[in-house]
Amino acid sequence: MDMNNPQDVGAAFGAMLLGGTVSEEPPPPDSPLGRVLAFVAQHGEDALTADHFDAAREGRPLLP
Repeated sequence: MDMNNPQDVGAAFGAMLLGGTVSEEPPPPDSPLGRVLAFVAQHGEDALTADHFDAAREGRPLLP
């Protein structure tokens, strides 16, 4: 993260307000985002729908 870049500073500030952090590392595979990224790697971006994001957040399986 480049703290001289206004976008990076804004992202870090927003994350701080929301109680999170900005990371450059991949998300844990068992996190909702990690599960969505694994689904995309296997099935492609075109197979991804809004329902997949809901399922990932709720802990349901991501079906093609």
